[in-house]
Amino acid sequence: MSESNNLPQSISHKKLSYLMLNAQKDVSFSDELGNIDDTEKREFNDLISNWENITKDVIKTISKRNKNLLNDKSSNSLIALGAMEVHLNMALQALNAFNKDSEE
Repeated sequence: MSESNNLPQSISHKKLSYLMLNAQKDVSFSDELGNIDDTEKREFNDLISNWENITKDVIKTISKRNKNLLNDKSSNSLIALGAMEVHLNMALQALNAFNKDSEE
């Protein structure tokens, strides 16, 4: 119970990013990835690559704010679309972090 008292109530994004970049790698996770056979790795990498390309296309389309696509949408729908765009960008950042970690 005393351990939970030492935890901060909040943490800044900057501090969290710093901790994530400087954290030690989990050895057991790396070992598990090493056991996946090459075919599965290739299929996974192809799938991720396709997802990345499609996601970038979706973000570009949303960013254009094409009036013809958004004409009949309610304000709640537009807000949801904006939230989806933000989450897709965060997912791409997570993918970049995963790829960076995989290279090391």
